[in-house]
Amino acid sequence: MLLKPLFAFCVIAFTLLVGCGGGGGGGANVVNADPQGFWSGTTTSTVGDTVSAVVLDTGEIWGVYSSGATVTGALYGTTTVSGNTATVNGTNYNFVTSTGLQGTLTGPISAKSSLSLSTSNGSITYSLTYSSTYETPATSAAVAGTWSYIGRSSSYSLIPSNITIDTAGNFTLNQTNCVTSGSIVPRTGGKNVYNITLTSVGSGCAAGQSTLTGVTYLDTTVTPNKFHALTLTSSKNDGLIVIGTKQ
Repeated sequence: MLLKPLFAFCVIAFTLLVGCGGGGGGGANVVNADPQGFWSGTTTSTVGDTVSAVVLDTGEIWGVYSSGATVTGALYGTTTVSGNTATVNGTNYNFVTSTGLQGTLTGPISAKSSLSLSTSNGSITYSLTYSSTYETPATSAAVAGTWSYIGRSSSYSLIPSNITIDTAGNFTLNQTNCVTSGSIVPRTGGKNVYNITLTSVGSGCAAGQSTLTGVTYLDTTVTPNKFHALTLTSSKNDGLIVIGTKQ
């Protein structure tokens, strides 16, 4: 299945800058706010009502839009942080209308607290809150078990079903004319983030017969727990979102 390049996620690259004041009297250090963490909240974007995103220690951010229980799109781009101001340049991918729109978002960030972004004319806003569960180290035991799931790529929705993840993080996802094998393993760094790899074989695969890589975040603030698995093709022009609920 040849899919449109309408699936991507947001990748944020950040640098920690330390500046020294001039003159003979020394100067104050200026440290940029660290955007690392799991952020979620509301948005006025036409892509969806809510957005969830995880910013890694590498600066990458992977996020997904949703409305209710429906996955509606994704965001992909880059950002810089200057002091306590974040600027994101990226693309909104709308799965409902099959469109992609580039733009810039800017706003204040408070590390491990809040992130507010908006377009220059204020037509689109984001109000995001940090979750301290990002600080809980990922473990294989936490994701092991049976999960019900929903998911989709740029132009195809998965048939809701269950997957079982073993204690080594391996699983198999069966869909009509497609078998996807994969693994979810904790990332290094002691945060609540997992690396995920998917390999799909068959004529009916949501993202074609390809290998996808990405991240999984385990949301322990809800009962039962949920995971958000976000993967991309190597060219980052398509991918697959899967949201699982612990059974």
